[in-house]
Amino acid sequence: MASVDANKVRNVGILGHGGAGKTMLIEHILFKAGKTSRIGKISDGNTVGDYLDEEKERQQTISLKLMNVDWQGSRIHLVDHPGYADFIGEVAASAPLLDGLVIVVDATTGVQVGTDNAWKYAEEYNTPRAFFINKLDRDNADFDEMVSELQQNYGLQCVPLVIPVGKSQDLSGVVNILTGENAEVAGENAEVADQIAELKAKMTDVVAESDDQLLEKYLEAGELTPEQFNAGLQNGITSGKIIPIIAGSVEKDLGIEELLDIISNSFPSPLKRKVVGKLPQGEEVEIKVSPDEPFLAQVFRSIVDPFVGQLTLFRVLSGKLRSDTDFYNLTTQTKERTGKIFLINGKDQILVDEVVPGDLAAMTKLKNTHFGDTIGAAGGTKAELPKIELPTSMVKLAIQPKSRADEDKLGEGLNRLAEEDPTFTHYRDKETNEHVIKGMGDLQLEILLDRMKRKYGIEVETKTPKVAFKETIRRKAEAQGKHKKQTGGHGQYGDVHLRVQPNERGGGYEFVDSIVGGVVPRQYIPHVDKGVQDALAKGIIAGYPVVDIIVELYFGSFHEVDSSEMAFKIAASMAIQKCVKDASPCLLEPIMTISVVVPEDFMGDITGDLNSRRGRILGMEPAGPGRQEIRANVPEAEVLRYSTDLRSMTGGRGTYALEFSHYDEVPEQTAQGIIAQYEKEKAAGE
Repeated sequence: MASVDANKVRNVGILGHGGAGKTMLIEHILFKAGKTSRIGKISDGNTVGDYLDEEKERQQTISLKLMNVDWQGSRIHLVDHPGYADFIGEVAASAPLLDGLVIVVDATTGVQVGTDNAWKYAEEYNTPRAFFINKLDRDNADFDEMVSELQQNYGLQCVPLVIPVGKSQDLSGVVNILTGENAEVAGENAEVADQIAELKAKMTDVVAESDDQLLEKYLEAGELTPEQFNAGLQNGITSGKIIPIIAGSVEKDLGIEELLDIISNSFPSPLKRKVVGKLPQGEEVEIKVSPDEPFLAQVFRSIVDPFVGQLTLFRVLSGKLRSDTDFYNLTTQTKERTGKIFLINGKDQILVDEVVPGDLAAMTKLKNTHFGDTIGAAGGTKAELPKIELPTSMVKLAIQPKSRADEDKLGEGLNRLAEEDPTFTHYRDKETNEHVIKGMGDLQLEILLDRMKRKYGIEVETKTPKVAFKETIRRKAEAQGKHKKQTGGHGQYGDVHLRVQPNERGGGYEFVDSIVGGVVPRQYIPHVDKGVQDALAKGIIAGYPVVDIIVELYFGSFHEVDSSEMAFKIAASMAIQKCVKDASPCLLEPIMTISVVVPEDFMGDITGDLNSRRGRILGMEPAGPGRQEIRANVPEAEVLRYSTDLRSMTGGRGTYALEFSHYDEVPEQTAQGIIAQYEKEKAAGE
């Protein structure tokens, strides 16, 4: 494939809620641009984008895909994204590196959580964007109502640029109100002609307000010349200050050419992108963007392809990269060599000799390059690009391999999943001794485990993770522990007297040696300490570690022949168990700070639900148009399945974040149930 002028490259993310029609929009784009010879169907499992087995089975996109088309002399890279919240990490991974976004909205359902998420990332990175209103041929679809809803949610800078001719089943076409393209469709429709004139008049205010100089001319003259209006509109779209709304119907193949024209003519060139990196000493520096500058790129995805192995996806920010050349990983400080370079079209790889600024491409056989890494020409800039921030994974599951063979392969299989999806992590929880996996949602984890079974033959069982409760004491106590055992030959003798008292919360464990007169010989005291710690680690009342306790060894006795390190260790264990049981023991639970962002309509439901989970509301504040953030402290045990519950309560329009706050006492009634369950399991084990 021949190289292309970097000024003519466009890279665009296709975003929106699940079911809005993103995958089929791309199918029609590929066909219209001559990239494919037929339009696939999701129901037939033959679309270019949804080629994974799990996508065909579930008939939904679950990971981002790259496609590219040539249109009016431009090379347009398209990134299809999943629309469901469980896969928001796919959007977060690519959004910082895209120069434009198309947000697809279902005209029959309006603004949904996927729409909000797309807008959030567009705002975060100040990315130019456009709305494509799909399914306007359906019953009850109303373009004017959709425009009003978008403006109400996202501002008056959202302006109709391509409008429908006809409504619902009578939709016969679309017309670009600026260029007049397809005007013949509206020629006999006086209502549409009046609408075009009205919209143009309203748009003049938006265009003028997008540029200070234009606004000054508008205020002076009371109008804009056609040249000023057209140039101001194009500049406003390119800069992201004006968001065009495009009417369409993928089913009827309407609005697609108009969308491609806007992407090609009005979305920004990658050469206009401002790229800022950070030098090793911490100083920020702006990097010149040009095909003639040293190569610089950033990795945003890894894919394990069954035929070519691991593919590393990257976006070229400056310079050019040719196949079979050396480059440098600025993040890991290692030298790499490119294998083959591909442009990606679904599961197909198109071999290219060279990539330029704006290109989204893939390389093979990279050993030390991973998600988020900055790569560049040896001898080029030493500045590293900002890390790609991913949302924090909130949903946890405990897993256990089904067989010994699975156990041996488990770590490697999980590592491969994490390499492909960096929002997925796994670890051994030291507090509960469980192997835990974390992700953005139950569906994501279910799909990843299915993939591990299918690709690597590893099966696991899952369950809700244990909560890392702890035990502590509320008052002072003291007790004796004496271990005396006579056998043939040497016996065993150890005698200790311990005193305990609560330490401050978070103060941990302290051991105080108050022995005087050698009643416990010096060589045995460390073993008393060890015996105490071992017993506390196993738990006294419910099997959880005892924390925030001060233990004092203040008396004891020994036998010159029968005393031993082990005898004193056992005696210490006996004494500390008695002490804790006499010191008003209680359970502690982890308390999390939760931040829930929801539309205002759900405020009452969410606060009521948090209160029912033993939560304590800390405050509320606005979180964007029509949304509120609720902060509360809530026990971790009450929010282990919160992702599913929040989605149910808000129709998927709520998001949340969790972070550990502190430990606090478990209410007595709840604690009694936990202790009773522990004693039952202990008795069954004996």
